[in-house]
Amino acid sequence: MLTIWVTRPVRSVADLGAAINVAAYGPESAAERPVARNLDALADLLREISPRYRKVVVADWGLTGALTSKMLDAFEDAGVQLVR
Repeated sequence: MLTIWVTRPVRSVADLGAAINVAAYGPESAAERPVARNLDALADLLREISPRYRKVVVADWGLTGALTSKMLDAFEDAGVQLVR
């Protein structure tokens, strides 16, 4: 399985959703796809990519607290590992 590497800063669900779109689908296709801006949309995106990608590594994680916990749950439910 493949790994997505996110090197841009992640400060919101939308930041992470946009980065995953670009990495998984390429810049041209990502421009045509909706960006996951909430946890439900992020969970859908993770389920969509999980057959091919099993890990997302984020170099500059800027989220804390409850949102991080909820994101970790979404990743776990989709079978994708989040490394931050």
